[in-house]
Amino acid sequence: MIVKVLPVGPLSVNTSIIVDPKTRSALVVDPGAQADAILNELKGLNPVGIFATHGHIDHVGQVAKLKEELNVPFIMHKNDEFLLTNELWEGFSSYIGALPPPPPDVHVREGDKIRVGELELTVLHTPGHTPGSCCLYSQKHGLLVAGDLLFRGSVGRWDLPGGDLHQLKKSVKRVLTELPPDTLVVCGHYDETTIENERLFNPLARELLRE
Repeated sequence: MIVKVLPVGPLSVNTSIIVDPKTRSALVVDPGAQADAILNELKGLNPVGIFATHGHIDHVGQVAKLKEELNVPFIMHKNDEFLLTNELWEGFSSYIGALPPPPPDVHVREGDKIRVGELELTVLHTPGHTPGSCCLYSQKHGLLVAGDLLFRGSVGRWDLPGGDLHQLKKSVKRVLTELPPDTLVVCGHYDETTIENERLFNPLARELLRE
C-alpha cells in the first residue's frame, strides 16, 4: 500500500490517495480543494473512486471536478447527504474554492469493504463530528484514515451542523481502545499521528477514556 497525503486549500485538508502498487489502482479520499494538484498526483494511476469521510464542504469541495475528469463513483455515508448543500458559513465555499458537490453514487455503512485493486479497506462508521462521519481502516497495513474524528492532540468539533458530543465521545473511545497502538492515523487536517500517541498525549482523548 502507498498512501499519498496532499494538504489542500486554506484549511490544509488532507486529501489522501490510497494506491495498490500492484495494479496502480487508486482511491481519492476527501478532495476538498486544488483539484488540479490532486489530478496531477493521479497521473499514471487508475482511479477507482472518490471517498468522503464526511460531508463538510471543505472535504468535498472538488468532488464534482474529479468526477467529471475521472468518471468514478462518489462514495459517502447517507447520513451526511444533507451537509452537501450546507456551506457552514456565508462565503465559506468561495473562500476555499469549493464547487457544489453531486449526490453520492454509493452509500456506505459500518463494516463495508472498499476494494482498491488488491487492497481492502473497512468502513468504520464513527459519528459525532457529523452523523455520517466514517473512517477507512486497514488492519493489514496498520492505517486509519480518520477524517475529522481525531487529530494529533485533539478531537473533531461537535459544534457544527450535525455535530453530537455524545456520539463523538463514543467514536473516539472506540478507535482508541479497539485499534492496535501502532496504527498510523492520517487526520483530516495537519499532522499524522498514531493511536498510541493519542492514548498517551491527547488530553481530550485521555479524558474520554476515563469516562
